[in-house]
Amino acid sequence: MRVLFAIMPSPTHLHPFVPLAWALQGAGHDVRVAGHPDMAGTITDAGLTAVALGDRVDLTAAVDGCVADERLDRIIDPLVDPAEAGLWKVIRSMLMSPFWMHYPRETPGAGERPFTDELIRFARAWKPDLVLWDPMCFAGAIAARACGAAHARLLWGPDYFAWTRAKFLELLDTQGVEPHEDLMADMMEPTLRRLGIAFDEDLLVGQWSVDPMPIEMRLPVDLDYVSVRRVPYTGAQAVPGWLQEHPKRPRVCLTLGVSTRAFFSKESQLPMAELLGIVADMDVEMVATLNADQLASVDRVPDNVRTVDYVPLNQLLPSCSAIIHHGSGGTFAAAVANKVPQLIGARATGQSMDIARYVADRGAGLVGPDIASQDFSAADVKEKLTRLLENPSFQSGADALHKEFQAMPSPNEIVPDLERLTAQHHA
Repeated sequence: MRVLFAIMPSPTHLHPFVPLAWALQGAGHDVRVAGHPDMAGTITDAGLTAVALGDRVDLTAAVDGCVADERLDRIIDPLVDPAEAGLWKVIRSMLMSPFWMHYPRETPGAGERPFTDELIRFARAWKPDLVLWDPMCFAGAIAARACGAAHARLLWGPDYFAWTRAKFLELLDTQGVEPHEDLMADMMEPTLRRLGIAFDEDLLVGQWSVDPMPIEMRLPVDLDYVSVRRVPYTGAQAVPGWLQEHPKRPRVCLTLGVSTRAFFSKESQLPMAELLGIVADMDVEMVATLNADQLASVDRVPDNVRTVDYVPLNQLLPSCSAIIHHGSGGTFAAAVANKVPQLIGARATGQSMDIARYVADRGAGLVGPDIASQDFSAADVKEKLTRLLENPSFQSGADALHKEFQAMPSPNEIVPDLERLTAQHHA
């Protein structure tokens, strides 16, 4: 069958798709990955066929545009307790941004190339049997509807979008509580009308969803999910010489993720010097994956800290005794796959905090302070890192968590499920 992936223009949104795309290709299916022009090289570097569509997009500007769109306040404000500021922020500023990106107020002007329109054009010409789409790339569902393909979301974290939709529908069913109309469908209606497509729930949550998160982390949403083990893909490059030998003392990885580089523009606000200084008097080696901008505020790097702009985690983590990270799904999966105890400086957002609590509950790591918070404490991080390295129970927890993940079906193993569901849902 022909399988079309539709992704957001960010490497971190491509990475969860890659092992499943490889699995489908390995089973003999024809796979193409549609994205904005910025992503073509990243897609082909992963050994996949890229289809570049639409204009280049600035994701930071898209998030800012979403923040300024007051239509979304009426959706989110009644759903999330103001006391849960982190959850409100991640839903309002990130998960709602696809409405702003894919369902604009204005009709596209002459010369504009909306990604949705171009994806529909390509899908009608190529005729995929299945469209797998990033939950933030609503265009995938619209293109599938336009060409009669089956379609499903490929998640990369807990399904907070479907949770938000379910909570909103519950609110609509509650008498005397505003809002009284389906504001999500209303935002979609002008674009759908222009494209000749009728609204239904599948355009928001797919016909089913492929879920790479542990079932214990699944939110209470009544949808069809296909579980899959997240096989971490973190890019590829030649193994550097210093990684070809076993470390002489415990190695600690510090990574803040690609998304931190993209969205934390004022890096001076992050306590980089304090983070690196934590290990200055410890008998460890730290490898910090930080770029020049992130290191700009650091006057001196301790002798036992190696800074590298980037190294794939799948190359680095097998040699590590611990990892300090920000709680992204990709870094979490890489740490689990390599049995590394985790210290997660969880941001006050749904996915990050959920992952940190899950790791801590399994005894595979600890929850640390958010590095972007005013309450950040280097002493707290040092104390918890010392516990991770000295208490063997955390390594036992990491080993057990790895075993749990290995029990989940691999991307190769779910290919028959996708074939069956495609046959069931294909128009």
